[in-house]
Amino acid sequence: MEYFYVDPSDVQGPVLIIRGDEFKHLVRVLRKRVGDHVMVTDGKDTQFEAVIHALREGEAECEILDVQRGVNEPKIHVTLAVSLLKNPARIDFLVEKGTELGVRAIIPMVCERTIPSHEKHARLEKIALSAMKQSGRSFLPNVSMLSSFEAVVNNAEEYALRLIPHEKTEQSHFVGSVLKHHAQAKSVLIMVGPEGGFTDEELALASDRGFVPISLGPRRLRTETAALSALTWVVGGM
Repeated sequence: MEYFYVDPSDVQGPVLIIRGDEFKHLVRVLRKRVGDHVMVTDGKDTQFEAVIHALREGEAECEILDVQRGVNEPKIHVTLAVSLLKNPARIDFLVEKGTELGVRAIIPMVCERTIPSHEKHARLEKIALSAMKQSGRSFLPNVSMLSSFEAVVNNAEEYALRLIPHEKTEQSHFVGSVLKHHAQAKSVLIMVGPEGGFTDEELALASDRGFVPISLGPRRLRTETAALSALTWVVGGM
């Protein structure tokens, strides 16, 4: 069944209102009519089974039949901070797949070796929304505005576990082994660097702020591969 997104403010007691692009897709693409059932999420962990009650100009009023919370959401909250990449399409891919895998928030980041670029924030939000619906999630990941490496590191205290994959990390710090020692962590920040990697100064600052270096294996991985590998380990292993 197709999933639709509704702004939380448009959930009003026993009814919800589908508007905007979601309404256009509902009516013009899928040809839904009064009496059809739909699955809807507010992107805040709540999923609704609803039936279309009325169609008006630009909006569909739906009667809520059932409400569920946390559907298809991992138990652990994972935030992914990742450097912008030279090829913008690779960040698009990372946001899409990270959302499918269960990331809770994504922080685009500028590091010392990040090739100067500007992220298209609205585009990344749209990609996250599409991926949330496609994967049947009930939470819409927050895509932050562009941040500096220093800002991310210096504001990481809220996370119970802070991980930083790095190719020079010894195999004894393989991600699977590290996670076994932090099995009770409920929130994790994974920070992944640019094509050229983190500088020694950045690694030292991260270490001072409590980040744990992890290995993802003996092979050198692209940024997006490293990010998704680490995310898969954390979501699947905790």
